[in-house]
Amino acid sequence: MTHEERIRVILGELIKIMEGYAEPKHLNTQKKKEDEARNIVRMLNQKFPNDTTEDHIRGTMDRAMLKLKEAHKSRSWPTSAEISAAVSKSMSSASTRSVSSGPWKPDTLQINAKRIIAGEPVGEMYIRGKLADKMVEMGLISEAHLQPYLEYLSANNIPDRVDPPIIS
Repeated sequence: MTHEERIRVILGELIKIMEGYAEPKHLNTQKKKEDEARNIVRMLNQKFPNDTTEDHIRGTMDRAMLKLKEAHKSRSWPTSAEISAAVSKSMSSASTRSVSSGPWKPDTLQINAKRIIAGEPVGEMYIRGKLADKMVEMGLISEAHLQPYLEYLSANNIPDRVDPPIIS
């Protein structure tokens, strides 16, 4: 998203917020209104990460509008400080993280620990070996949780792996 596109999106969202309020008397010319809006947009633009998306901006500004409606008591435009605070409060921890930080990755140890506790099937590497040791060490499961799986492997004459699995 280019700088100009960001400014355009933020300005459009700011206009949506402001149209519900009366214009302040000191902004008595079109130029003064435009200057005020431009300054607020520049300030808000700095709050978003460089790699933000249009959806992220729209969602944050929508939440900010709701926060302003709840907190702002006057019928005239909120101040730039009030708008800035509402936008800052509307950015969740998920929305402030870098958009390019990559896809979400599941915690496979946590997932397989829950499966073991529930008695569900899991891969052998989660029953014996480094991953099993790590889950016990982290307190996700106990040795007692692994015992039925180990008994099954022993009863069915399934030998330990000779070479350790490759895990990246």
